[in-house]
Amino acid sequence: MTPAQRAAILAEVKGGNKIAAIKLCREATGMGLAEAKDWVEKLETAPDAPLPSGGKLAGALAPVAELLFKGGNKIAAIKLYREQVKPGSGLAEAKDAVEQLEAGLHAQHPEKFTAQAQKSGCTGVLALLVVVVVWIRS
Repeated sequence: MTPAQRAAILAEVKGGNKIAAIKLCREATGMGLAEAKDWVEKLETAPDAPLPSGGKLAGALAPVAELLFKGGNKIAAIKLYREQVKPGSGLAEAKDAVEQLEAGLHAQHPEKFTAQAQKSGCTGVLALLVVVVVWIRS
């Protein structure tokens, strides 16, 4: 959960809108309804209450997070989100949710993201250049 997400949840709690706070909590963490409700109720009396389970991602969002951790396969993560986390959600909604999750994960767990070298296509360009040079010389 990003600091901005936590602040939004706290704002809803302070405004007396517990249902909206629970919804935001579930979206940000993947918690189940009961777990999110318990945590939001703790925030009413202790605004600095830590997330349960050390703030680990739970429930249906965990496999989506794993895809993001393993090289940022955002397309597969969006597809999984639409299939398992929120069936029937639109593509734009799922994309926004996955990007928000990814931003939060980067802020909380930057060490979990595997660094994968981006292929720039230089090998293909170099091979094409060699073919062109050989063709011109013959």
